[in-house]
Amino acid sequence: MKKLAACLVAMLATLVVAPICGDACLHAPAAFKGSVDSAAQRGLVFFDNGREELVLQPGYSINTTTLEKDEFGDDGRLKNFKSFAWVVPLPSLPDSYAEVEPGIFKDLDKFTAIVPRVPKIEKDKDAEDDGPVIGGAEGPDVVFFEPLEVGDYSIQPIKATGEAGGKELAGWLKNSGFGELDERVLRFYLAENFYWLAIKLSSKEGLPADGAAKPLHISFKTPRPVYPYKIFDKRGEFDLELWLVTRDAVDLTKCTRFGLKTAEQISDSDKQSNRETSYVKLPESARAIADGIPDLKQLRIGKVFVYRFFGHNIDAEDGLDLALLQEELNFEFEKDIAPKPKEEVKPSPAEEEKKDGEEGKEGDGEKPEDDKDSEMK
Repeated sequence: MKKLAACLVAMLATLVVAPICGDACLHAPAAFKGSVDSAAQRGLVFFDNGREELVLQPGYSINTTTLEKDEFGDDGRLKNFKSFAWVVPLPSLPDSYAEVEPGIFKDLDKFTAIVPRVPKIEKDKDAEDDGPVIGGAEGPDVVFFEPLEVGDYSIQPIKATGEAGGKELAGWLKNSGFGELDERVLRFYLAENFYWLAIKLSSKEGLPADGAAKPLHISFKTPRPVYPYKIFDKRGEFDLELWLVTRDAVDLTKCTRFGLKTAEQISDSDKQSNRETSYVKLPESARAIADGIPDLKQLRIGKVFVYRFFGHNIDAEDGLDLALLQEELNFEFEKDIAPKPKEEVKPSPAEEEKKDGEEGKEGDGEKPEDDKDSEMK
């Protein structure tokens, strides 16, 4: 427990990390003179039947020690920090968006509290499909879909294809206040046929100095649960706390390759509360994300697995190097990695002949009359 507690303290303490420097990951308005840095991120994923409901909380932090008192409003907002922009790559074009009350992560924190380990209960392995595979479609080099306004969020969905599309996308992001995209990261997502969400969070009253902005809920199709991760390559170290709710048990071995661990993997003496539970027992704020989604109907009527993952010092010198990842952060299920039954091995001709001979002896019964006469003679 002490080991995990120390890890959590370190995560919460690492709020001011590497500067943004104009990168297209996190970008503050040029007029703001304060220091805007990457911060610990929190996310929630509901997944079933090829559908993902993703909740993201903007991971920014302000170094308030460099600001004057008149920069702050009475409600803790920064008067001159009125917008914040970042880019979210996803495997398919989302079909709905919504703002979420920030209390959702406090509710999840309480529901999945880390407690001393109890005897482990074996998980059932349900056999379900992961949903349809999302394929790419031919079209123009860059497609700008209809922009959306969701609460304080302005969202521009984009699809770029090929080298020409990548250059046009990078130029548009830079000219639109999103900073520059790293060329290696751009090539990675182009090769994976991902979509892009250019997102701006704005408020006339100023954004919260403590980074407690309302999370954004995004719904989209994907063959397996994913989380925008490699986009932060070379943007400075950060921590991640991520919840995953699904009907199937997750292969935890692969998760460690992404720098993510559960409480049990961090400390043998600890265990997460409510790893296996029913949907109706989830916090009301969390259920609101999946309620009414047709593709998640089966998820809502039975047992669910709730995984709480911790990632510490991601992309730090002594941590996981995102540049080494060959795929976006995703999760596999135990049922998908189980060894497949081998093809039926057919017996050789000699074995077939021997088998036929043995069957003949067993079925002989009484000997034919001719054989009996021969024996009498």
